[in-house]
Amino acid sequence: MKVSKIFSAIAAAVILFATSNGVSAAPKANSFVEGVDWKNQVITVTGEGVAPTNAVNYTQAKGLASKAAQADAYRKLAEIINGVRVEGETTVEKMLTTQDKVQVRVEATIKGAKIVDETFLSDGGYRVVMQVPLFGVSNSLAGAVLEKPTAIEPFPNPVVEVAPSSMPYTSTTPVKRRLEVTKVTVEEENYAPVPTTPTTPYKPPLSRMSVPSLDTIILQKVQANTFAMQEPTYQPNYGSSTATQPTRRSVADYASMAEGDYTGLIVDCRGLELQPVMSPVIVNSNGTKIYGHKNLDIDKVISEGMADYIDDTEHVDRAGTNPLVVRAVGVQNFNSNPVLAIPDSNRVLIENYATKFLKDLKVVFLFD
Repeated sequence: MKVSKIFSAIAAAVILFATSNGVSAAPKANSFVEGVDWKNQVITVTGEGVAPTNAVNYTQAKGLASKAAQADAYRKLAEIINGVRVEGETTVEKMLTTQDKVQVRVEATIKGAKIVDETFLSDGGYRVVMQVPLFGVSNSLAGAVLEKPTAIEPFPNPVVEVAPSSMPYTSTTPVKRRLEVTKVTVEEENYAPVPTTPTTPYKPPLSRMSVPSLDTIILQKVQANTFAMQEPTYQPNYGSSTATQPTRRSVADYASMAEGDYTGLIVDCRGLELQPVMSPVIVNSNGTKIYGHKNLDIDKVISEGMADYIDDTEHVDRAGTNPLVVRAVGVQNFNSNPVLAIPDSNRVLIENYATKFLKDLKVVFLFD
């Protein structure tokens, strides 16, 4: 059952009673924007109602108009929340059809919506603005729909056959300049297109054929006694039980490859029609998930969200003062998951081993 049906009956009854008495609705408020605001992580609606002409006094008229406006706002919230994407093709509405517990929590979230503005107008109309936060400790949509994983999964290995990219900027380079040079670098590298299936092997561009693999670079460091090897802790699935499996290096091995002491990650998705979702996933062009809610503390995800969706370069504070900037080469899963070329995904994972910005949710998606 859709959430919108929960409040439709009361909304229709009150509003029809009011409008049947010949009073027109108040004009819409202009100071709030209705809908899902991914930048500010909030859902906002404006409810409108009118008092019946036969109200006996001002107090009764105001009370009835207020109830009509709130019922209208609840209905609008339910409709908008139904369409919010949790991950890929999964919307809140789809979750409600299969998960009773989620339905109960979403209903409670709607009923707990906060009134942020209300006005009783001279013509008998009433306007109320209500909000539900997408993320937050108290009464957020994330708290209603995001389920706690049974265990936190480790971040995956870098792909050892491919060398990590080197960033064409330094710690003093402004973010705008980082975005400019990163875009140019990705275009010049002519990365292989995103595969149609996760099992399609990655083929590096010709410009990278002569670059030593990540595993070769690490082995050279080991042979030079620059650091000690540790026992493997996790072995990923590389798609074939009979294929030769690359050696799983230690966290210290990978962290030793870090270059920038980065404070966060900015993924430039402009021009790719990225669709914001509550639980985004970053994948590499082999289809491997390198960032998702199963890698993270779910309580922190509910409180802060996994990433900021920003449509300008002036508000990327979440990624810190020295962000790693990479350019997505595509999007997958209903345009919700940014795809990184293997060299760039390797760089992201290596830098994360050193400063843990993924674990700390210091991620920004730049989109348009």
